Amino acid sequence: MNNHLSENQITEWALGTSDEHVLRHLETCSACSREVEELRSALAGFRDGVHASARRDLGFWRSLQLAVCERLPAQDWYPLHWAWVLAMVVVLITAILLTRAPSVPKNYLSEDADNALLQAVQGDLSRDVPQALAPAVLIAEERNEILNNRRLTK
Repeated sequence: MNNHLSENQITEWALGTSDEHVLRHLETCSACSREVEELRSALAGFRDGVHASARRDLGFWRSLQLAVCERLPAQDWYPLHWAWVLAMVVVLITAILLTRAPSVPKNYLSEDADNALLQAVQGDLSRDVPQALAPAVLIAEERNEILNNRRLTK
């Protein structure tokens, strides 16, 4: 059974790194020889085209450039350019605003209320008698005063 050469083996032949088995197969197999010959002619055509292009003078390339530029429609790209710039600025500002840590607004009203409450608690702690019992103390003091006055008058 005659197996044909793989693409890798043909590539090795084209690069000049093939082994003796590939060369012997090419001598006996007409299908592989045809394929190698097609590859050889394609590479030769490419090589000749590259050499012909390399030998062209600067005038040819300038005329080609002018022909291409004439075929392209003249367009003013500045409005489109500014639209892209504007879009990118909007995206940048949005990204900055979304990634910035929000600052917590100070609630001065609650701080004032907290301070007032703290002062009230300190005032209550410094009293001898709690504020809720202050009227009872006044009543007790007046009662004691009345009783003392009666004793003195008797």
